[in-house]
Amino acid sequence: MATDLYVGKRLSFDGQLCTVRYRGEVKGTKGEWLGVEWDDPTRGKHPGEHGGTRYFKCLSKQPTAGSFLRPNRKSDLPRSFVEALKAKYASEDFEDPDVKIVFATQKGKSSVRISGKEVEEVGFDKIRKKLAALSELKIVILDGLCMERPIARKGEGHDAWPEGLTDVKDACPKAIELDLSRNLFEEWREIASICEQLPNLKGLRVDGTRFRDTTLSLAEKKRCHAAFAAIKTLKLENTLLSWPSLTQLTHLFPSLTAFIASQNLYTTLTQLHIPCPTIKDLSLEENLLTDLSALQPLVQLPELRRLVLKSNNISAVATPTSAVPVFSEKVTEVDLSYNEITSWSFIDALQHTFPGLTSLRISHNPLFTTLTTPDTHRPLTPEDGYMLVLARLPLLQILNYSPVLPKERLNAESYYLSLIAKELASAPMAEEEAILKSHPRWKDLCEEYGEPAVRRVEGGVNPNSLAARLMCLRVYRKDAGEKGEKEIEVPKGATAYTVLGVVSKEFGVKPRMCRLVWETGDWMPAAREEVDEDDDWDSGSESGEEDKARPNSVMREVEIVPGTRSIGTWIEGNEATVRLEVK
Repeated sequence: MATDLYVGKRLSFDGQLCTVRYRGEVKGTKGEWLGVEWDDPTRGKHPGEHGGTRYFKCLSKQPTAGSFLRPNRKSDLPRSFVEALKAKYASEDFEDPDVKIVFATQKGKSSVRISGKEVEEVGFDKIRKKLAALSELKIVILDGLCMERPIARKGEGHDAWPEGLTDVKDACPKAIELDLSRNLFEEWREIASICEQLPNLKGLRVDGTRFRDTTLSLAEKKRCHAAFAAIKTLKLENTLLSWPSLTQLTHLFPSLTAFIASQNLYTTLTQLHIPCPTIKDLSLEENLLTDLSALQPLVQLPELRRLVLKSNNISAVATPTSAVPVFSEKVTEVDLSYNEITSWSFIDALQHTFPGLTSLRISHNPLFTTLTTPDTHRPLTPEDGYMLVLARLPLLQILNYSPVLPKERLNAESYYLSLIAKELASAPMAEEEAILKSHPRWKDLCEEYGEPAVRRVEGGVNPNSLAARLMCLRVYRKDAGEKGEKEIEVPKGATAYTVLGVVSKEFGVKPRMCRLVWETGDWMPAAREEVDEDDDWDSGSESGEEDKARPNSVMREVEIVPGTRSIGTWIEGNEATVRLEVK
């Protein structure tokens, strides 16, 4: 009925959901119009304006979310909860509503007639079985079924929804997971009046619903606490509710541990509105957040363990006018994939913002498509990006879903140290302090592995010359004597695969049988244990015997793992000694 079309009314046309945002005349046209915002923002034609006049505002930021429709346009018929349940799980009962079913008695025996023809009752037994099976359903998915519950809406003379309703409990009393997404609900009371009848409910999903009213009286809030008492997982994706409204809803769930609030167009989270303190797993995926300081209210969540920030626009830790957020050490898992991170300073800051971080997903950010070597600025591979993130964050145990092995961390941190040394070697001495400041782990890594030698060459080779692009490798087989030693020149840009192929050909060994190890010439403590001062050694010795073994020390070695990474990123300098080991 046209008289029932008020602002905030939820409607469906040919399966496309929308919300009435305006009712009235439109300049330059005749008659009355409805201004609607489509749930699918690509469905409309404008943002709520016509002829330069704004008639309504859409929640969506898309310029095509709005349309004007005539009030007499026929909309899809709404369903009750039970009707939606039967349509989804016992649809035979609704296949042909025009068929008349007549129960006749012949010779004292009952029979079933449809359109005058006698039929077997086996079909009805199947329907009865399906209806009976509804009471056994534990996972109930009723998304997109034009469902509404006007009996629970606020009306004249009453605020709370009726008590003692049993329609839902009678239909599917054993439900533990319920999906009510993309329906025609307008008030949160409608959701509560359904869940109130399902005491075993553990998970609730109400995505894609544009609520007109989420406010509740004190009595209604008390009923909600009882209705949602057992629910641990709540999903409110793409509702476009404001952050204050969304957080208030979470406080109606006393046992909530996982909360998903994706696709709600949030650019920041207001300071005074904090979600339910029992939340351990929080997802804000596919919003519009640009920096971590926008998450400041979340640092007050005492039980938060996992934070998903995938597919936002995050590029900074904080803005010039905001403070750097510091989360509890309980937050161990963070997902920052598919954002706009472009600087290593952001990666370095993560151990301060998330001091307990042990699991990180950081793939698909611009930073990893622009990696270059610090000296010649040649492109680095995604594998290099993986190693550099690992080296900069000492507590990581899982990176991009891959467990971090001790050998991987050793290689990553050794590689990072060599890159810092290259950066120092290619820059003037005056820039050393600034360079080391950009690598906060320099001191810790030097204490762990020993400070690498920085070989600055005054008036050195032009980095663009052929000499600068070639590397001389002294490759030897320890078990082959002098005949097992060869000098090989390769381009620094050659991959480790290419170098392995050249070496295997020179020594007549199959590539898969070869293992290449770069002997760096740098010495480090053999193990983490205390030694007497008399046993210490001077790394700055002038005896000319830097390359000889020292007491309680071992040479730092780097295995050149076959791959697409260039040899110039494995080995520091233009010359190197490489040991060939045959497996």
